[in-house]
Amino acid sequence: MKKTITLLLLSLFVANANAQDSAYARSIMMKLGSDAFSGRGYINGGIDSAANYIETEFIRLGLKPVEESYVQPFHIAVNNFTSVELSIDGKKLKPGYDFILNAHSSSVSGEFKTIYIDESIRTSKKKLNKIIPKIKGKILFLKRYETKDKEALKWYDAVAHQNPFKAAGIIVLDSGNFTYSVAMFDKLFNHFTAQLAPGAFPQKPAKSVSCNIKNDYIQKFPVRNVAAYLQGQQYADSFIVITAHYDHIGMLGNAVFPGGNDNASGIAMMLDLARHLKEQNFRPRYSIIFIALASEEAGLYGSTWFAEHPMMDLKRIRFLLNLDMVGTGSTGITVVNATKYKKEFQKLVDINNENKFIHGVKERGESCNSDHCPFYQRGVPSVFIYTTGNEYKEYHNVNDKPEDVPMTAYNGLFKLLESFMYAL
Repeated sequence: MKKTITLLLLSLFVANANAQDSAYARSIMMKLGSDAFSGRGYINGGIDSAANYIETEFIRLGLKPVEESYVQPFHIAVNNFTSVELSIDGKKLKPGYDFILNAHSSSVSGEFKTIYIDESIRTSKKKLNKIIPKIKGKILFLKRYETKDKEALKWYDAVAHQNPFKAAGIIVLDSGNFTYSVAMFDKLFNHFTAQLAPGAFPQKPAKSVSCNIKNDYIQKFPVRNVAAYLQGQQYADSFIVITAHYDHIGMLGNAVFPGGNDNASGIAMMLDLARHLKEQNFRPRYSIIFIALASEEAGLYGSTWFAEHPMMDLKRIRFLLNLDMVGTGSTGITVVNATKYKKEFQKLVDINNENKFIHGVKERGESCNSDHCPFYQRGVPSVFIYTTGNEYKEYHNVNDKPEDVPMTAYNGLFKLLESFMYAL
């Protein structure tokens, strides 16, 4: 009975607070996803512009810095592409639409003859041994789409990454997962590896490939996290932390990857929560720290740096909520680490059951798949929340546009998160 009364009071509070402002959230997404921010990556100052914008917004909303500054600078290694040109048999391909590059690719320019490996060759030791000496210095096409066998796929990927046959470049023909990434987990290749979109596959075996791919590897590229503080009602020196990464994957040639759902949606939700809670006379018991994290797409670097160089005592964090891709929601939300924090997960479930904010709160176990992970690994109670549904599937491609993100469960998720913070 006591729990029910508490939940009813929370729901009445939220209902009367005119909490969320989806128009404000959409404006944040449109700004961050605009061409002016160059995909919030490492070309044309995109990630710097996004950091400046979020810091300015924190100041405009009246939030305070956690320390003397809102920003926490650090450096990461990035591999930028200053030229991205690829033609097959004289047909020029569009980067981002017809092909993408592996982030480890190196500079390669010229016109090259081609050679193919398909399943009939890969599965025949005799044929493979015969063709291997002919590959050096050519562009190797890998017909990866011809199989779904896991061991075969590993073989294709190893060839594409390690280039054991010394091809000048490798072009992968695959029928799915056409997604660009800037994450680097190994040293630079001595070649380039490109993946073609299915619609750009040559209709017949290509005879020649022309390319002008130039990379600029920067070992210490400056980036920064942006954090702000809002004092709580009762425990000023204990915290609820809201995190969301603001970076995306930038540009490939003249193609911009806007990152509407990933993760302009999470930043929009975080800033909208900050805006709303700042206006309240009665706030959650715990102070709230909002952290816009850099370089998640490059390998969780922003969250790792913050967790290793915290602006506050990590032991004073009551709970951390990481928001990443919250622009859908027709089937509700999934909570990563729910099995690790059963009490808090059940609180989310109970609040939602009482108020019907969204269509379900689903449990998921431990996974190091977003920015909650470095905090969790250092003992901070942390979950990662993302929305689910089939209404929007764009991911790491040029079509993840902020104007197209449906924000299906935005209002309900906002109310659920706010109620949860008051209930802690």
